[in-house]
Amino acid sequence: MAKRLELKIVTPEEIVFSGKVDYLVAPGVKGIIGVLPKHIPFFSKLEPGELKIVRKDKRIMYMALAGGFIQVEPPDKVTILADSAVRAANINEAKVVEAKKRAENLLAKKLSDVEFVKAEATLRKSLAELKVVRRKRKTRHRPLPASHLKSP
Repeated sequence: MAKRLELKIVTPEEIVFSGKVDYLVAPGVKGIIGVLPKHIPFFSKLEPGELKIVRKDKRIMYMALAGGFIQVEPPDKVTILADSAVRAANINEAKVVEAKKRAENLLAKKLSDVEFVKAEATLRKSLAELKVVRRKRKTRHRPLPASHLKSP
């Protein structure tokens, strides 16, 4: 039997996902990061964007990350510490579009450095969530079972 990755996704509020997966694709600061079993250990910052979790039985789960960190360590253990991680099924597109518009309007004004950084972070998070929810509409995939999700 092929090796699998033990993946845990943690936000400040909860453990969002914990389970075995075949591979994952994450938004790194210098490009897309793909992680397969027996990957070399590393630690990296993650950008806001789309996280793709895949199993060989073709079950795929997309999540919107608002940034964070990824750590890969032996044996085949991956931990993602995310500012936020939202499954495509849990994204309210109308609310995200509204948050995106508010952030864009704020960025068009003169803001203090702190206000600018907050608005920009909101915009980047909104764009990541929109990408994930729109992909869900376009693709037909079998989501990972809810048994992999941890409830608070």
